[in-house]
Amino acid sequence: MTFNGRRVLVVEGDFLVSLATTDLLKNFGCETIGPAASLAAAVQLAQSEALDTALLDINIAGEMIWPAAAALQYRGVPFLFVAALAPRMIFRAPFAAAPRLDKPLARNRLLRDLSAIWSISR
Repeated sequence: MTFNGRRVLVVEGDFLVSLATTDLLKNFGCETIGPAASLAAAVQLAQSEALDTALLDINIAGEMIWPAAAALQYRGVPFLFVAALAPRMIFRAPFAAAPRLDKPLARNRLLRDLSAIWSISR
């Protein structure tokens, strides 16, 4: 399965994880935006780029990703949280419905979640 032309914002604080994530997305045929390694960059890209979805590391250099998630939510851009933290840190209003992926990213799980997001948002 490929997602040719889908634009995915990658927000990830760890350089090696961001490389692995962008490689995975490129293998799926996606165009990656970023990766953003700071909250300020994430918010700027979330507000300005044409996006099909975003993968958001919830903790970027000690800052929670909520402002970028809020910008995406405001624009109607679906997103997935990526985290190694307990689910209770994420599943609270207003982001309770957003899916969560555990680190390290599993190829099949990412593929399944992107397929679900894009089949819903068509």
